[in-house]
Amino acid sequence: MKITVTSELTIYNDLVKLCRNKSISIEKRIALSIEKLSYENKIYKNPVAQIQNIIFQSKNAVKYSTDIHEEIVKNNKAKIYCLGKYTKLEISKLFMNEIIHPDENYSSEELIDLISKEKKDNTTYIVIKGEGGRSYISEQLLKLGKVVDELNVYRRNEIDGFISEDDISDNESNYILVSSKTALNAFIKCVNKSSAYKNTILVIPNERLIEGIQDNPFDDVMIIANNNSAKTYIEKIQEHNEYE
Repeated sequence: MKITVTSELTIYNDLVKLCRNKSISIEKRIALSIEKLSYENKIYKNPVAQIQNIIFQSKNAVKYSTDIHEEIVKNNKAKIYCLGKYTKLEISKLFMNEIIHPDENYSSEELIDLISKEKKDNTTYIVIKGEGGRSYISEQLLKLGKVVDELNVYRRNEIDGFISEDDISDNESNYILVSSKTALNAFIKCVNKSSAYKNTILVIPNERLIEGIQDNPFDDVMIIANNNSAKTYIEKIQEHNEYE
């Protein structure tokens, strides 16, 4: 079998080591480039240095929000929320604040469930994210009566031709790991151009990624939550491959 990774995964190097030990072919074909956005003229409901709660929706949100890092450092009493342990690790390198994330299911839904248990009303939040990314967190916070700012600090751009027919093996199962809606849309464009991709197995972190896709071109879709270890990824893919 062959595994192709289309996004920058924290566990990629671990995947490579495991695949080498098991003689599994693995390669990286990145579907998106990341562009830092200018937000110096952003008007906030509340100054970042005084906000009570900060939410980073991704590692890229941490990486590309450098223009306000100094303000966050000043605001060391603010709680910082994120969706998973890998984003928490990046945050902890920069800030001394308390960092909170879901323990198991790293999702926006689980994060909102955590926040909804708070008793305080009218608390202030800033949600730091990528342009075009989900606004679910902001929307739910507003429903909970919170005061919310949303800041887009980066943009995902599709890379034309990021994967080619030559990357697809004819004589073994091809597993394509996709972790975002934008990357999935880029891959679907490739699938629709050539029958060479028709037999690929799509591996995604949740069903939400394929919701709303018209004429879904994938006959086989695997769900592996993004909080799993590299070892679990490989075990689940191997198990699936054995039944193919």
